[in-house]
Amino acid sequence: MPDVAVAPVEEICSDLIRFDTTNPGGTERKAAEYVAALLSGMGLEPQVIEAEPGRSNVVARVGGTSSGEPGLLVQGHLDTVPADAAAWSRHPLSGDIADGCVWGRGAVDMKNAVAMTLAAVGGALAEGRRPRRDLVLAFLADEETGGKLGAGHLVAEHPDLFEGCGAAVGE
Repeated sequence: MPDVAVAPVEEICSDLIRFDTTNPGGTERKAAEYVAALLSGMGLEPQVIEAEPGRSNVVARVGGTSSGEPGLLVQGHLDTVPADAAAWSRHPLSGDIADGCVWGRGAVDMKNAVAMTLAAVGGALAEGRRPRRDLVLAFLADEETGGKLGAGHLVAEHPDLFEGCGAAVGE
């Protein structure tokens, strides 16, 4: 296992907020590349898959220690709903860390949960711990407008990525 340096969860969340993934009208590509780089740094082999240019999904599998148990899918989305910057006390893409909070669009739906998942998995792998069952991590595009380019695309075109999963956790 390579040396894994895991950023603090609030830094990951702040970084994710700074990517404009507004849906409709945005793209998840840069956020997906960031997530894929973090997963690669953990020694995983993430795949970035697009249904359309810029509408990017990231999937990686953490091999479990027991082959007899069904895998667990942990999923989150990278896109956000639009935000009118004039209505915010801080810019919605600032990712400011202040007053004990991370500020910005996605701080509570769902870039926070993506950051927590990445930090938790990275922390466990850095300590040499692996899950008992396979863990499939999926960070998706297009959830805010129906998921056709995210979960819908992956299930229809890449069902093999979820092979062996018996349960899923998401919002």
